[in-house]
Amino acid sequence: MDELISNMANRPTYKIEYHSTSIHEEDQDANFKIRRNGKVFYIQISPSNFVNSPLMTEKYLAYLEVLQSGEEVVGDIYDTDVFEWVMKPFESLLVELAPPPASDPKNIQVSLQQHLFPEFFVFDLDIIDEKLYPRRVFSKQPPFRPSFCRFDDRFLDDLEEWTHFYDPAGIILSFKQPEDALFKQPRKVLIDEGRVECFYKPCHSTTQAVRELKIYKAIAAAGLYERQLNLCRVHGVVMDEHDFILGILLSYVDCADCPLSARVHPKEPDDPPATVRRKWVQQLDIGLSSLHEAGIVWGDVKAENVLIDKSDNAWITDFGGGYTEGWVDKALAETMEGDAMGMAKIRRLLIPSETPS
Repeated sequence: MDELISNMANRPTYKIEYHSTSIHEEDQDANFKIRRNGKVFYIQISPSNFVNSPLMTEKYLAYLEVLQSGEEVVGDIYDTDVFEWVMKPFESLLVELAPPPASDPKNIQVSLQQHLFPEFFVFDLDIIDEKLYPRRVFSKQPPFRPSFCRFDDRFLDDLEEWTHFYDPAGIILSFKQPEDALFKQPRKVLIDEGRVECFYKPCHSTTQAVRELKIYKAIAAAGLYERQLNLCRVHGVVMDEHDFILGILLSYVDCADCPLSARVHPKEPDDPPATVRRKWVQQLDIGLSSLHEAGIVWGDVKAENVLIDKSDNAWITDFGGGYTEGWVDKALAETMEGDAMGMAKIRRLLIPSETPS
């Protein structure tokens, strides 16, 4: 869930970062992670904590179906109905435990360390006699870690030869509105004492991160960056004190969070104009052919992995591999043939009139 819940009707502001349910039918638990003013609340809901509450149990199970579906609405129940029901008993606790900072909002500065390892609170939601009661669970460790990814010693030694390791404590979150750092997930961060802007990509898969870093190394070794191609590059790897890989620092492309997929629409062939679309196709063709000449596969080719910067230049991003249904056939994933298939679909999206029938 990406939107902030505002303080309409004097309700506290917070953000539901994610929610999860089990894939097992017999497991009817749900978990929520909420961020407010730089602090994180973990809410755990289980029917095992419901006592003498058949009506609320029935309502919860209907709400659980909405969460499990991943849809915004199931029947006459909206996901916002679910979130409001879950959060209402906790709103006074959000105000009490996560008050606004005393400093001027314009002077707020949050490090990546503070964002990833914040002060946290764990709660169970009890339902007794049809009434909802938050119950705090005291824990020294949060229910989830930001990453369990680790590299072996050989790969770490190799990384040290061509890139840099960064401590999250020295990385600062960057937002147009500084107070957003207390609520939102970081995209742009500042490294090297604030001199360099980077895109922070969290690490959720060791295999994917290793593949991506190997490709960035190959791009640099092939001299492709010296050719002024629009290819993202690595600034460094973020590692915590326990040697877990938290994320990768990449070139920051200022695209206002709008990838190519959000910049074009089949029903608006003149916005952007054909000249701009052709420029994008040419930039992508040159970038992709240069990668292939160096023996490098892009991987998950799709419009979402093309970023358009403020100067209307198209950038190739995301070398983590995989494939996306509808763009590349699974059998051709992470191959040059797959790249060609995905690029042909991007070309068709941009210039449908020039696509052979």
